[in-house]
Order: sequence, then structure tokens, then C-alpha cells
Amino acid sequence: MEVTLDLDFTPRSPRPGVPYTESSFKRSSSRITFRSEEIGVVLVDLWNFGWEDGPVVDSLGFELSTERGSSHAFRKKEIILNKITPAVTSLRKHGIQIFHCNHSQFLSSYPQWLTSTSEEERYHLANPQEFSEVRMEETGNPFPESEWVETWRSRHSDNVFNGSWMSVQGKVYDQIKIPNEIEPKEGDLLIYSKEQFDSLLRSLGIRVLFYMGFETDECIINSNYGIRNMHSYGYMTNIVRDCTTTYESAETLKGLWRTKVAVEQIEKLWGYSITSTELVNSFEIE
Repeated sequence: MEVTLDLDFTPRSPRPGVPYTESSFKRSSSRITFRSEEIGVVLVDLWNFGWEDGPVVDSLGFELSTERGSSHAFRKKEIILNKITPAVTSLRKHGIQIFHCNHSQFLSSYPQWLTSTSEEERYHLANPQEFSEVRMEETGNPFPESEWVETWRSRHSDNVFNGSWMSVQGKVYDQIKIPNEIEPKEGDLLIYSKEQFDSLLRSLGIRVLFYMGFETDECIINSNYGIRNMHSYGYMTNIVRDCTTTYESAETLKGLWRTKVAVEQIEKLWGYSITSTELVNSFEIE
């Protein structure tokens, strides 16, 4: 089956009939036809913060147990329930392969884990080896000096993330799971690394990926199985822009500007964007 998609991008170059100014850099689309068999949907880090059975450290309570505050948790929950779940349910009916990308400890309890990973991959996960690399000048003396680097990085991390809080909040990670509404179904595949993802994509002949999930500017782009790495392998890596968000700040929350800038960055460097409605409707057209 062939499917034709209008994939969006934001130009950074002159366009016919409009002044060459920043205000003219408006989202445009490019019509491309694919075989449905070469398309996959990638769900990144869908966690159950905000659900009744969600992770909570008793001593912290709900709000302080969330990663980036209650407003962030509830916004992600709304996206999962009202955007991602309906889109995935529809696309699955059309035979589109669904990939759940997450940390291995959150995936290994699902029955699809055994069909998604090889015995060798599971062995390496159970027996991790640590490698470290120290960059040095030709003299053999590290510069900047290791102690100085560790000092400023540690201070910066504590300023931003509050290490004492993180040490307590981190206890919720044993409770994290994929929300019931979007949990893996028969035929779905579970992904924990770029190498495993690449191997499965090759075997299935899938080369066009549509990412949904969180956080747009961090995990979606930079995780091991994220857009940056899979793009480097040659895959077309697209973002479904109403099926993603990231945590905002006081300066960006009103307009969700961090999320929007991340989507434009993806359009500029690694692929296209589309809405879930447009993606689903493209498969409904006969």
C-alpha cells in the first residue's frame, strides 16, 4: 500500500513572492509518497507520571515526585490520552509497526521483550562493562584539570537539579511503567539502544520514522534511540508535533516555546514534522 504524506518544514532560505526576512520563514509542506511497509511509529519515554498508579515517593508526595513538576506531568498525560493513544490505535490497525523506546529496566517486564531482543543483547544488559576515556594533552596532563572540571560541573548540576532532592525523587524509578492505555500490544517491538533499533529496522525494511513522546529537546533528539542517532544511520526521522512536549520554564511556559523551538530544530536538521490527524488521515484515503 502506498501512502502520500504532506510533511512540514520551516524554510531558512528565500521563498518566491515573499520578502527574505525572518517573518517569512513560515511552515511549508512537501508531498512525499511512501510504502506503508517502510513506515514505523516511535514512542519515546512514555511514563505513568500523573496516573493514579503512577510513581510517588511517600515522603515527597505527588508533586515533588514528578520529574519536572505537576503541570508538566499532566500535560504529558493529556497528550498520551488524547493524541498519542488514538493515533497509535488507528495506525496499528493499518499495519504500521509500533516501537516502544525506553530504558531497558522499564521494558524487560513486558512479554514483547523476548521477541524484541536477542539472547546476546540480554546477556550484555545483564553483564554491563564500563569504559572510561580521559582526554589528555600530549604531555599526559589533563586540561582543563580533572578536579576543576569536576568542581564546576558538580556545582552547576546541583544548582539546576538539586542533588539532595534527586537522590530521594530517584526512588520512584522502580515504579515507572508505560501507561496502561498505551502499553505494548502483540506485534509491537521494544527498543533500548540504537544498535538494536537499527538491526530491527533493517530486518523489517523500515526507513521512515515518526517520533512521538517526551522530552522533545532532550530524549526525542538525544537519547540513544533518538532522532540524532537514527538520522546518522540514514533513516528519515520525523516528529509528530502535537504528540510531544518538553518541560518549560517561567519564560517559555505560556507559549510552550521550548517545545516549539525543538520541533523547528528537528525540521531544520533531521527530518520533517506532521500532526497526528494528518498522519492518520493519510492512511484513511483510498
